[in-house]
Amino acid sequence: MSTVSIRAREESDAAAIAALMNLPGVRHGTLRVPFVSVDFARTWVGHPWAAALVAERDAHVIGTTALTRSSGRQAHTGSILLFVHDDHTNAGVGHALMTAVLDLADNWLGLHRVSLTVNADNDRAIHLYRKFGFETEGVLRDDVLRDGVFIDSLTMARLRL
Repeated sequence: MSTVSIRAREESDAAAIAALMNLPGVRHGTLRVPFVSVDFARTWVGHPWAAALVAERDAHVIGTTALTRSSGRQAHTGSILLFVHDDHTNAGVGHALMTAVLDLADNWLGLHRVSLTVNADNDRAIHLYRKFGFETEGVLRDDVLRDGVFIDSLTMARLRL
């Protein structure tokens, strides 16, 4: 299997990101809804993120992450999201994306606190986040409607000391 490369997200990635968001596993593990359009992904790609990255293998987008930086008195904080292609889970893609986005947060933006929200039953993602020092801060009960059922989500954060 070829290596994963990480690069900045480009406008031309909109179709690949829409396809990624529409995968059943991505949808199941995130807040995405079915039938994400390329037009929606194009606006999402154009969002003013502090950082927006994609993971590629063999010139195919197989994952994406984004970091939003807060402002004002919370300028030391940020939040991330991360999606990995259904066919590339447990293959180091999430690890590569987290390594890159947290390097930006720590060493280029000087963020002290990075947070995220994850479905409480997404064990694979929770395990990845914990490997990077994220700790559960709270449970949001019945926070997400998925397939007609309410599920909990977790708020997690990592403080850089």
